[in-house]
Amino acid sequence: MNPGDSSVPGFDALTSGIVVVACSYSIAPDLMKDKLRAMAGRCGVTFSGVVVSNRQGSDGHSDSNWDVLAGSNRTHDFSAYVEGLAHLERIRNGDGLPRVIVFVNDSLFENHQPTENFRALLRQLPLLGQIETPTIAGKVDRYATICHVNPWSNLGLYVSTYCFALNFAALPILQDIDRLAEADGLGDQLLMTSSQWGHALSPQFREFILAFLVYGPPAFRWPGLGHYEIGDRLLSVKARCIYFEHRLSGEIGRLGCILPTNLRKVDCLRLDLAERLAKLARSIGMESV
Repeated sequence: MNPGDSSVPGFDALTSGIVVVACSYSIAPDLMKDKLRAMAGRCGVTFSGVVVSNRQGSDGHSDSNWDVLAGSNRTHDFSAYVEGLAHLERIRNGDGLPRVIVFVNDSLFENHQPTENFRALLRQLPLLGQIETPTIAGKVDRYATICHVNPWSNLGLYVSTYCFALNFAALPILQDIDRLAEADGLGDQLLMTSSQWGHALSPQFREFILAFLVYGPPAFRWPGLGHYEIGDRLLSVKARCIYFEHRLSGEIGRLGCILPTNLRKVDCLRLDLAERLAKLARSIGMESV
């Protein structure tokens, strides 16, 4: 099957060569390229772009389709997304960025069913590329406790950022996310123990972050609390990541549009089944592709 001739409905020339910014940490950058290349083949498209490696000493090799960039890991996947986007701007030599860019991190491959998630996103790309206002596409999750609406968009949902896409008009919002965090009291050097932390957040959203990282019940709290050596610095960085995910959807939802990949009931059922099967496969040591 030639690139672009996918069985996914709605494909056109927009999706024949997709630009991707990928964050790798637990997956080595060269293996990340291989996984993306294999997934592109399964979806009948081609990918190119930049892999930002956030793990120190994890070297990779650039090739004709992929640049491999050493990331700062300053704010985990979000700093990788911003640094990868800046790299794309530099190497395009004034030609401008594409109308659509896809962003992924390695949890797409480690914690999800990658191909079904990507196929669901690919269905939205032709529409995403036509919308002139800032727009994000991806799997939406709904607020279920403590904070029931996004404080910036006033919508009851946000897009998960392990696999999402932005149109050209939304890219400046991602590029401005650090400044927004500073203004809201989540600066890069400000710890959660500071009385100034999160001073401009809504009370509900501030408690939402604290419950997820500090005092919430086990079913609600961040799973990483059981996997990493936790200190104030790591918790503060993770708090910024949570803020970035919700602020990105909130700012875009306030100014433009959100395209859910799991809006229809059949889409939800398909993705939910795929995710359950992927979790089962991982539990018995199999890789989900």
